[in-house]
Amino acid sequence: MVESIVASAIDKALETVLRKVSEGKKLSTEDLVVLMLGLFQGIRKDVTETNKRIDAINDSLSKRIDALYDLVGKNYEVLSRKIDETNKRIDETNKRIDALYDLVGKNYEALNRRIEETNKRIDETNKRIDNLYDLMGKIYEVLIKGATTQRQ
Repeated sequence: MVESIVASAIDKALETVLRKVSEGKKLSTEDLVVLMLGLFQGIRKDVTETNKRIDAINDSLSKRIDALYDLVGKNYEVLSRKIDETNKRIDETNKRIDALYDLVGKNYEALNRRIEETNKRIDETNKRIDNLYDLMGKIYEVLIKGATTQRQ
């Protein structure tokens, strides 16, 4: 309230001083003080308006920063969830690979056993063939000797 009364008084005094200036009259020290007070009052209004604009910009920026924080938080949550899902899929895939590796290992061992058994059977069959070949050779010799002795 007091400020508005002072501002009003300065405005009235300033009008009087400006009238003197426009009339070309000489200004007194008091008139110069009134001009300075008017100047200060104008500067104060400018500063007040500037402060209001700064406050408005600050509020706007604060809201935008808060919105960005919210957006970054949401993006973080979404990305974190996706990373967790990807990690689960990787874990599941690793388990499947381990199971497949175990199965391949078991199949390899089973095949090796079967190959070894087959090789043993082949070796046994080869021995039997060799024995038959030897026996056939002996029979052949006996038959040839028998045929030769009968001729004689």
